[in-house]
This record gives sequence, C-alpha cells and structure tokens, in this order.
Amino acid sequence: MSDKKRIVILGGGYGGILTAKKLARKFKKSEEVEISLIDKKPYHTMLTELHEVAAGRVPEDAIRINLKKIFAGRNVNVILDEIKNIDFNGKVLKSDDTSYPYDYLVMAAGSKPTFFGVPGAKENAFQLWTFEDAVQIHEHILKMFREAVKEKDAEKRKKMLTFVVVGCGFTGIEMIGELAEWKDRLCKDFYVDPSEVKLYAMDMLPKVLPIFPDNLCQKAERILVKLGVEIMTGSSITEVGKDFVRLGDKGILEANTVIWAAGVEGADVMGTLDVKREGRNRIVTNDKLQSVDHENVYVVGDNIFYIVEGEQRPVPQMVENAEHSAATVAHNI
Repeated sequence: MSDKKRIVILGGGYGGILTAKKLARKFKKSEEVEISLIDKKPYHTMLTELHEVAAGRVPEDAIRINLKKIFAGRNVNVILDEIKNIDFNGKVLKSDDTSYPYDYLVMAAGSKPTFFGVPGAKENAFQLWTFEDAVQIHEHILKMFREAVKEKDAEKRKKMLTFVVVGCGFTGIEMIGELAEWKDRLCKDFYVDPSEVKLYAMDMLPKVLPIFPDNLCQKAERILVKLGVEIMTGSSITEVGKDFVRLGDKGILEANTVIWAAGVEGADVMGTLDVKREGRNRIVTNDKLQSVDHENVYVVGDNIFYIVEGEQRPVPQMVENAEHSAATVAHNI
C-alpha cells in the first residue's frame, strides 16, 4: 500500500482546475503526495463564455480545453469517471465501477440549473449551462431566422422572432446582451426587418444583476434598453410552454425561444451526500473552507455555503469566488 498522501479533487470546473494547479505547484518537488482530478468529461468548459458560442461570437472549440493538456507536465492525474456517491467515513469516492480512496478531498463538483418548480421550465426552455447547450441554442436561433424568412403566417413569424431570457443574473444578462448585439447581423444576413425581432429579459427579482450596487444595475439596464431589449423585472414566471411563457395573471408572452438562466443548485452528486448542506445543495463550511462535518474535506467554487462575518448571505456562486477559494483551499491543505 502506498504511503503517499492522496488528494482527490472532484470536478474539472474553474474551482477544481485552479485548486489542482496550485496544489501541483506547491507539491512540485514532493514525491509523498498524489494529486488526482476526477471529471466525467475530458475537457474543461469555460462556462463564463457560453453566451459567446450561443450567439456566434466565437467558434465552438474556443471555450473547450482538454484537461490533459491543462495538466501536461504537472503532478496531476486526470481521471475520467462519474462519481455517484462518497463515503466520508471510509474516505472513498464511488462510481458505478470503481472506488477512489483519498486522504484529502476537494469538492468542486459545480452546479446545474434549478427551475424553482416552474411547470414546463425544464422540459421546454433551453438551458445555458454546458458546451452542448450553447451549441444547441446557436443552431436553434439560426433555424428561427431561416424559417421566419419563409413563414407567411404573421403570428407564427412573430413567435419565431421573439426571444426570451429568463433570469437577470450574470448568465442571463450576458446572454440577452450578446443576442442583442448579434441581432443586426442576423437581420442583415436573413433579410429580416430589425423591428420584427423582439428581445425580452425577465426575472422575478426587482432589478437586473441584483448583487451589484444600484448605480451599476441602472447602467446595465440603460445599455440593454438602448440595444432594444425589453426588461421585465418583478415578473412572476408561472409556466413555460413549448411556445410561450406565462406571467401569472399578466397573461402569456408567445415565443419559440425561451432560454432559462434563472439560478443554479448543486450538481447531482451533491444531493446524495451525507454532509451538512444549505442553500440548494451547497456544503456548509468553516472559514478555512472545510466541511463542518469532515476536516479533511474542503470545498471550492459553487459548492461552498459560507457566510462571511458581517454578511447576511453566503458567498455568491461566481468565478471570482472559485478563484479565491482555490487559493485558500490549496494553501490550507
């Protein structure tokens, strides 16, 4: 049996990769430490750039990076597998076929979209959370313009040229902004009058980008309005159909394209863990970013539930916190 200390990082997102790179640097000259990163896909997706693929600003492969290329020459073993459960007491991760023992575990499993129980949202809305999602949205938008040009029925054409983004956080605002900037080129390429294209950004919250100060929120709104986006904050989304969004007692907005960017929850594996969780399957940590239940389990990125002293809300799920937490966790391990 090996005497090496085994550090296993679950997840190849921003937090997981940065943690692995920092640990590899710290233990560069050590032969007593074995670092492994486990992910079910062989590449890292730059989630913050998905909207650029969806709106055709960059080619598809511009946001994918091979994990083995990232860690070439570094003391990190990349393992492709899907972890289904974790035995914290036995210190082992389990997939369908294999078990992976660890001495230190870094939870970096990331998130998935959450739909807040809105009927039809998961089934009928496009999601913007994976590389495949971005490619699908891009192809669908092009399809809508191609078909709209040939459509003689005014109501059908109107639905084809109406685009709704639900969620006015970072992802939603980036997506609708990118689409607004793409609109003129699409209209020119497909001979569509720009006045026919309708863009909507909606959210149940009272303002866009709610974690920002009011002056920045208002500036973002002004830019979007100038680009032709209609902002519908304070809107109760009660149903998503194949070609509509129901806004409570305000009625229905018809659209063949509804993109859901209204929030996230912990990845599937997070829901199976025997560990203290809060806030849609985030692991509760102390100020060292250790699980409050297991001192050899650290948490980075979206999986952290930690409320900084003096604050009322947990640290937000954003790339900057993935970066900061990676440095903290690597140092503490």
